[in-house]
Amino acid sequence: MIDIHSHILPDIDDGVENIKKSLEIAREAERQGITGIVATPHYREGRYLSTPGLVQEKIQELKAALAENDIKLDLYPGVEAYISQDLPRKMEEGEILTINNSRYFLLEFPPDIVPEYTVNVLYSLKVMGYKPIIVHPERYEPVQANPDLLYYWIEDGFLAQVNASSLLGVFGSDVEKIAVKLVKNNLVQFIGSDLHGTGRRDQCLGRGLNKLKRLTGPYAEQYLENAAAVINDEELNFMDPEKIKQSWFMGKIRSLLM
Repeated sequence: MIDIHSHILPDIDDGVENIKKSLEIAREAERQGITGIVATPHYREGRYLSTPGLVQEKIQELKAALAENDIKLDLYPGVEAYISQDLPRKMEEGEILTINNSRYFLLEFPPDIVPEYTVNVLYSLKVMGYKPIIVHPERYEPVQANPDLLYYWIEDGFLAQVNASSLLGVFGSDVEKIAVKLVKNNLVQFIGSDLHGTGRRDQCLGRGLNKLKRLTGPYAEQYLENAAAVINDEELNFMDPEKIKQSWFMGKIRSLLM
């Protein structure tokens, strides 16, 4: 089990404060059966500049601490990149880390709007061969108001990741409901903890996966296979787009009849 979204690196963004807490989280992750964690600190111009060099330096520090404390957990580099008009240029120039140097990377949106340049940015990234994974769409107000927005992104070949904490109600019942709806309609392909510390937003991937299994049955295993595929820069083997379309629009029809 690999957690593809975490803020486990200490003192780099709004995540874990120090290496002692990083180790506490790592021990809990190991206890839950997690074998690897992708460290994805925020990359956001003017606020968090998690450059490749800085991320790699922090990973090496944490790897050494894990070895000293006999914690068996693989760490992989990455960032959570905030969408911007010049994001394709930054990717091309190597300013932003992909997940374990693959084609895949985490893409974050503002909580309340979809920027007008989004279509152009997504298209440019696609042409360049990148595979953006849109993080926690259930927390974005435009998706909450109109889930069709995410459906059309997925139909265009983009990917999405639900937060385990969202499925568990950490962000409130409204976010939980939309997270469940997206999962049931196969509009997300990954689950991640998005852990930020040892408190409210802790390592909850194991509990989130249990909820996912209750919602989707054996299909939950595909989420784990997808995470492994990303680490190895492989193509995903997820549900056929036609089945997703049928599931989504049949769900909308059922909602109208209720």
